[in-house]
Amino acid sequence: STIYSIDESPLKEGLIWIGANDGPVHVTRDGGKTWENVTPKGMPVGGRVQTVAASSHDPAKAYVAILRYQLNDFEPHIYRTNDYGKNWTRLSTPASNFPMDHPSRVIREDPDREGLLYAGTEFGLFISFNDGATWTSFQQNLPVVPITDIKVHQKDLVLSTMGRSFWILDNLSPLHRFNSENPTSRLFPPQMAYRS
Repeated sequence: STIYSIDESPLKEGLIWIGANDGPVHVTRDGGKTWENVTPKGMPVGGRVQTVAASSHDPAKAYVAILRYQLNDFEPHIYRTNDYGKNWTRLSTPASNFPMDHPSRVIREDPDREGLLYAGTEFGLFISFNDGATWTSFQQNLPVVPITDIKVHQKDLVLSTMGRSFWILDNLSPLHRFNSENPTSRLFPPQMAYRS
């Protein structure tokens, strides 16, 4: 077993999540003195924990994306815990509108809006406004390509892809204000702009 993904909580010192290339997920709350195996129950064994992501809003919350296509399993495996890994909820299900033939590579939570999630798959990008209860494609003008990592940097969405370079979506502020329960057309105030 090789540690494939590691993420330290931005909220709680010493809280570190790791995922291995053969499936296990572990957490430490004491800076690595002790570790607890918190692998999601019911998750198929042997998949690579491609991404483990500590929440920016709740220290007990974390997300994992498991990649299993090399084991001939093309389903997405994205999970969330709200209790330090004691229990996990699978977020990538037919009921959540996630395509079941898009292997999952990365999951990230927006640091500025709790419950706003970005998921990268083998075939593109998906977004959720309700902490993974429902998903919608967020492909826009992206090519159909594996999304290998996602980072929110200064309110910009930065994507790395396999074979199609880096992509940046400027200014996520409209997504932070968007109400998915009442998606009426609306105008948002523009950000400060500079002309040179």
